[in-house]
Amino acid sequence: FVFLRQTNLWKIKNKNIYYPLEGYLFPNTYQFKKDATVEEIFKVLLDQMDKELSKYKTQIQNSKLTVHELLTLASIVELEAGTSHERNGVAAVFYNRINDGWTLGSDVTTYYAEQKPFTEDLYIDEINECNAYNTRGNCFTGLPVGPIANPSSESIEGVMNPVENNYYYFVADKNGTTYFNVTDTEHLNTIEK
Repeated sequence: FVFLRQTNLWKIKNKNIYYPLEGYLFPNTYQFKKDATVEEIFKVLLDQMDKELSKYKTQIQNSKLTVHELLTLASIVELEAGTSHERNGVAAVFYNRINDGWTLGSDVTTYYAEQKPFTEDLYIDEINECNAYNTRGNCFTGLPVGPIANPSSESIEGVMNPVENNYYYFVADKNGTTYFNVTDTEHLNTIEK
């Protein structure tokens, strides 16, 4: 994993990160020998993530974000986007929020922070909880301390090539269709519909 070694991989040792390799192990179907060691398995997954990231080497080098931050954003997009073809739009919304100093306002980061399944409700005290992952509260702006999932190639692609837009809000319906809005009022009207 040559490319990953050249990045700020030390960030995964931050004491606030729940699972240090979260976001760095590329999700795919792999075949291993029955007696494969954990180290051998991790090496294969890390090497595959390195291959995925190497496709964007120039873009990463020219980005304002580190590899760690890009993987963190891609992991959020992975869990927030309704379908894979909308990931570059969802990524653009988060970039717009980051660039304008907003909180990300991502429910999935709050679920991850609270270690709750998505099938459970979030409570106001959980939404407002200050920790290194919760982007719903007002404790910090920008990205959480680290990835909250292992992003797919579609989510990485979405983060590396976001659709330029002026949207700040999105919501997905139960069928996975994502609706984008510029203002909070438009967003609330979409939710109402």
